[in-house]
Amino acid sequence: MSSFIRDDFDQSEVRIRQPWCVPAIWTCDENGRWGFLTPSEYPAERVLHDLVKQAPQMLPLAGAPRLTVLGSEVRLGNGYADLIAVESSGRLVIIEVKLADNSEARRAVVAQVLSYAAHLQGLLPRQLEGQILDRDLAELGCETVLNAVEEDQEHTVDAQAFSDGLAHSLAEGNLRLVIVLDEAPDELVQLTGYLQSVTDKLIIDLITVTSYQINGQHIVVPQRVEPAPRSRALSDAEALNRQAGESSTLAPRPSVQSSPTRPPHNTNCCTGSPIGQNNWPVTVSPPCTPTRASQNHATTPT
Repeated sequence: MSSFIRDDFDQSEVRIRQPWCVPAIWTCDENGRWGFLTPSEYPAERVLHDLVKQAPQMLPLAGAPRLTVLGSEVRLGNGYADLIAVESSGRLVIIEVKLADNSEARRAVVAQVLSYAAHLQGLLPRQLEGQILDRDLAELGCETVLNAVEEDQEHTVDAQAFSDGLAHSLAEGNLRLVIVLDEAPDELVQLTGYLQSVTDKLIIDLITVTSYQINGQHIVVPQRVEPAPRSRALSDAEALNRQAGESSTLAPRPSVQSSPTRPPHNTNCCTGSPIGQNNWPVTVSPPCTPTRASQNHATTPT
């Protein structure tokens, strides 16, 4: 069976609302007929997670930085970041991995990476190393982030420039947020595109890693998803199309439950009788306070 990869295949022919181009693998069977190879599913999210951890350089990130993975399942506040990495410039990188069928692959994953970024912003490098990455650095046999990068990149980094870049990344919140999926939902593409258009301190990369099985070999095709440029003023047709696309994934509106019957505003809420001059006042008894003797009795063992 022959095969080749087309990188100009416009997926919008199949899914109209995806504006980016997705590589497609075509195969030829024994009869000489060519056909589009259907991607294979990842058996579990952990498989994609481990793939990115082992080969972070396969990710086609904006600017093509070289990454060094520092830790996996790193606790940041009330959550755990899938991967924490760093560029050779010192910029910290948060990587979150999701499969498209995970309900968090839409809006929740963006909230996750933003909360992790907020947790890191303002830390000093020594706090990052001693409180956040201490266990992971120990597993790497390194004392500092710089040591880990030097080991991974064969001492090709400028130590002072890297240290300054790391400190600046933490202080200013200049981070790279990377979301890796097997397929990018349209809603997530729109959301990340919006964030990219309104922030200049965060770099947000949305990456799909499509999996194929060919002749017993596992082949993956990474692709950086480029959201369509956002318009400052939508036409009526564009506004309708956006609303129609978002409503396709919207859960049904919950039915309005009628509230319990309340007494009219001019009735006594305790007695239900009309408020008037002849109404007896309502007396509320204070809570019973146990006497010292009863307290002693309660605490004296029998």
